[in-house]
Order: sequence, then structure tokens, then C-alpha cells
Amino acid sequence: MKKSWWKGPLYCTAASWVCFQLYVRFLGRFTLEILPDGTITSDNTRTMILSAGLFLVVICVGGLCFFRSMTRKEIFCSASVLAALNLVLGLIVYQMQGMASIYFAEFTEWSSFISRLLFQITQNIWITAIITWIFPPYVFVLFGKKAASKS
Repeated sequence: MKKSWWKGPLYCTAASWVCFQLYVRFLGRFTLEILPDGTITSDNTRTMILSAGLFLVVICVGGLCFFRSMTRKEIFCSASVLAALNLVLGLIVYQMQGMASIYFAEFTEWSSFISRLLFQITQNIWITAIITWIFPPYVFVLFGKKAASKS
């Protein structure tokens, strides 16, 4: 476990950065809609579909390629490190406000589908934020081996 605690935070941060860049530079254009008065807005349904697709890709690539050789216990510990980092950084960013929130979003983008979905259901920003900061990394535990192989 001492050797693999960093894999979850590394993978999720890298995946978030890639998702953010893809969304901002390319994919976000598919969610734009021009209203009759000429106003440009983002279509919520298309945004949800796009973020769900990115989320599934990150889960599949991570689960089938990156975390496959790890045990569930190792992945759980690694996910716990990421959850703790997200919680601490999220609260710091909340206190700082401003541009810091954009940078934090850039490194948590991979799970934005969860936050969008939860906000649609609860309409509570705090419940959505706390759940999104803590729980999504644990989905990778499902892809881990049950126990370490004995060599």
C-alpha cells in the first residue's frame, strides 16, 4: 500500500485536466445553443450527456488499465487520499473564492457528471460539493483484485 497511495490522486488529477481541456477547447461547443433573442447559452441536456460520457471513459480507462493490478484495499487507500485532498482543497478554495475555484474545477472535472446530476436532484450546492469531493474516487475499488496474489 505504501507504494500505491499516489496512483488514485495522480490518475484522477491527470484525467480531470484532460477532461477539462477537452471540454473547454473542443467538446463544449456541442452544448452551445443560440436562443431566439440571439443569446448564447449551454444546453443542460447536452452538457449532462457530454459529462456522463467523459465520466464513463475515465472510469473505464482507469478501472481496466490503470487500477487493474491493484487490490481493492490499495485502491480504497488511494481513493481515500484523493478524497481527503479534495475535501481540504475544496474548503480552502471556498474560503479563497475567485479564480481559485476555476483552478480547482480543472483538477476535479472528471467527476463533474456526479455534481451536475446531484445538483439537479438536490438543488443544494453544499451536499453536491461534499459528495462530489469525497465519493467518486471509490468507484475504482470495483475494478481491483480481491486480494494480493501470493508470490
